[in-house]
Amino acid sequence: MPVREIVRTGQVIAGPFCHEPGDLATGVEWWQESCIAFTTFGSWEIRSRRGRGEVIPGSVLVSEAGAEHDCSHPSGVNDRMLCVLYRTDVDPGPRLLVPQVPALHSLRRSLAVELQSAGPDPGEVEALSLALLDAVRQAPCGRRGPTEQTRARVDQMRALADACYRDPGLDLVADALAAGISRTRFVHVFRDVNGVTPHRYVIELRTSHAARLLLDTSMPVTDVCFESGFSSMPGFHAAFRAAFGTTPSAYRAAHFSCSR
Repeated sequence: MPVREIVRTGQVIAGPFCHEPGDLATGVEWWQESCIAFTTFGSWEIRSRRGRGEVIPGSVLVSEAGAEHDCSHPSGVNDRMLCVLYRTDVDPGPRLLVPQVPALHSLRRSLAVELQSAGPDPGEVEALSLALLDAVRQAPCGRRGPTEQTRARVDQMRALADACYRDPGLDLVADALAAGISRTRFVHVFRDVNGVTPHRYVIELRTSHAARLLLDTSMPVTDVCFESGFSSMPGFHAAFRAAFGTTPSAYRAAHFSCSR
């Protein structure tokens, strides 16, 4: 499984992973190194000798070096991940999936910010990656989740986002307030259920839609921007680069040249 390497040190390799067009919905995947992976968008089902489950933004995938995983993507091959590969012989712990508890969420966020900076500091990336390893080993086996009523409300808001993300005026927080849920509680609960904030979830939907339009149509990039729900080109370019590591035009050109 290729990772778009951003930082390599003596102990770790860190960077995002995105599926390519034409990747199979089922298959066997593996890393040569022990790995910790956060899903930043999408989900899939996984099974290995260490267990089975669904990889979602609220969980963390932990893989030992050389372990094979049977993976399936019933909702489509459009997930994206942030990965840390450990180049030295480390024990990531016995579990395949651990909950993204606050300590792990905070470390993941700090690592993502560092990797997206103009000049990532290899020492900082390595330190954060090693801290992630310790946090994964210490993560509890489970945690109390939202109530069924709260989860149902969040599911309604997520369904609204899935249906209306191309509307630049979509405001999930405002809709939650209208339903009697405070901004702070809604953002926290939405992140607990889905692993990302409401704003980030909508942005990920929009960038994924834009990527499909860039590959499947000849629509000008400006039209792709507004058709995907973005309200400005600068915002579109920044979000797309954060998701895919390149500009929309370069993304289209790279995949077009590979298909020839």
